[in-house]
Amino acid sequence: MLDGRKFSGKRLPLTVGFALLLVAAFGAGCKGFFVNPTLTSITINPATPSVELGSTATLQAYGVNSNNQGMYLTSGVSWSSSDSTTAAITGACATAACGSATVSGLALGTATITAASESVTNTATLNVYITVSTLTITPQTQSIAAGGTTAAPYIVTANGNTDISSGAVLTAYTAGGTQQTTITCTYDASGAGGAGQYCTDNGSPTGTYTIVATYTQTTITAKATLNIT
Repeated sequence: MLDGRKFSGKRLPLTVGFALLLVAAFGAGCKGFFVNPTLTSITINPATPSVELGSTATLQAYGVNSNNQGMYLTSGVSWSSSDSTTAAITGACATAACGSATVSGLALGTATITAASESVTNTATLNVYITVSTLTITPQTQSIAAGGTTAAPYIVTANGNTDISSGAVLTAYTAGGTQQTTITCTYDASGAGGAGQYCTDNGSPTGTYTIVATYTQTTITAKATLNIT
């Protein structure tokens, strides 16, 4: 007859050993089964960034990984600007990957900002703007023949000396305050008289007209006179 006590005494070490083998095998399998999440998308915050001329703004990159988990990235992001003369990435982020970036507004206009990490990229269009306190237009008076174009450009400046001619809108009005649509004014960076706004007559009656300069985000205007002879 088998001795049950001897059999029970040998069963425990065998059971423990078998369990350890299972744990080891499961652990080896886990290493190949679980994969670290990877970055799948980046969003630049704010989505429509802007910075005032002569100032700086902070941009952040929000990442979402393959597990659909999202968070602001604090490192490993490369930042760049399509036009560093308008908006430049400054500070540590200008030369190395980082988290949030500082961008400086150097000239009026727009630039495309790119954030990249782990082969994932996204872009945002940044606008460099100016807060207008005063608006002026020069020359104050010009004359052209019917059907002609101003020889000198109108220059529109904000706050004393900032040239905003490229972004200004010039509109002609009659003495009675009616818009004169046959007089058109457009910006020309390579005009004969230099960069600025040139106004052309397209069949208006002879007389004196008021050229009104306006600029986005302000109700301030500037006025000049155009004589058509």
